[in-house]
Amino acid sequence: MDGKTLRKLLEEIKGKLGLNDRVYLRVKPLKRSIAIISLRTKRITINKRILSILTEDEIKYILAHELLHLKYGKIHTLEMEQELENLFGKDIKISILKKIKALVQSSWKNPNRSNPE
Repeated sequence: MDGKTLRKLLEEIKGKLGLNDRVYLRVKPLKRSIAIISLRTKRITINKRILSILTEDEIKYILAHELLHLKYGKIHTLEMEQELENLFGKDIKISILKKIKALVQSSWKNPNRSNPE
């Protein structure tokens, strides 16, 4: 997925969440995270390795999750989880976790695979 498409998805989700802040977006390999947000700089960094395995809706979920940290802070609150569920349903989180688990397991099985980091 290219940067222009990611930016479009980010703006769409910002609108649904009622967020008007300028949010920066960066794609790069991350060792331990699917995505992270800096509350200070309002920059979301999304793991390059997951973009090829997730659907557009799953990527929107990831972006929404990070954006909701701007609204609720670092801690995962019940309100945050409820807002995600209202937007995307319950099953999408499970789908994402299964795909991430499969990605991690495949990298363990293929330790000689080139590391994109």
